[in-house]
Amino acid sequence: MLRFRSLRSGSSGNMALVETSRARVAVDLGIPTRRDLLEEVRQNGFGEGAVPAAVLLSHAHSDHLGWAGLRWNREARIPLLGHREALSAAAGLHRQKTGREMPWDGVQEIRPGATYLVGDLEVTPFEVSHDVRTFGFLFRTGSGGMQRRLVMATDLGQAGVEELPYFRDVDAVVIEANYDEGMLQRSPRHPLDKARVASSRGHLSNLQSGGFLQRVGEASLRLPQVVVLAHLSRDHNEPRLAEETVRRMAPCLDHHVPVLAAPAFEPGPVLDF
Repeated sequence: MLRFRSLRSGSSGNMALVETSRARVAVDLGIPTRRDLLEEVRQNGFGEGAVPAAVLLSHAHSDHLGWAGLRWNREARIPLLGHREALSAAAGLHRQKTGREMPWDGVQEIRPGATYLVGDLEVTPFEVSHDVRTFGFLFRTGSGGMQRRLVMATDLGQAGVEELPYFRDVDAVVIEANYDEGMLQRSPRHPLDKARVASSRGHLSNLQSGGFLQRVGEASLRLPQVVVLAHLSRDHNEPRLAEETVRRMAPCLDHHVPVLAAPAFEPGPVLDF
């Protein structure tokens, strides 16, 4: 069994859960308030002293690494895994908020392309193109014909040949569809900010996300059971627009594969594979 649930997804905060029958990990620590974070983890089975086996950091931006999440992580002594830059940012945030050095017990640097075992869950980080060093994650559990695979990449300015091997023949895809190109261009934001979002080190548009999913489908022997669109912009996108655009750009998905936009301010559905 492999299960996924997005708790928050967007520029105001990001956190998700991935679990098997024997392991559970959290991805990112971006829920901005301690009250909301504790309520979400309690409702999702982390109450009564239970904690995930590990927390994975995708990158150091504040909507993925916030003080409420880091404080919870360090107080609960949950293993914290990320690349060196993300862990350094976590240490700096801890120092800024407490005036003390962050405890480094249970903190582990992970490297792209290597595979790490958390219980019966295999985690393989891979680098994606963003304006800070950022990881996507491939999750696997089981073996042979019973193996289940989920891939997650939520902040990236482009997706192509280098990312494709991690997305082929998976059971579920969680991928960014950040903005609608027309809405971004009509936005009152500063031109430099709009250029950053649309750059190869910014975010994926609905069109780019759908086009990449079409390439994934063409390169795969089987289609995913579900696609989750993540990190939608509050100002430059709408869930229905993202879903419709991605489906139009990825006709291989047909109507047999659900395409769901992850909510920005509340948990999404529990997805089991």
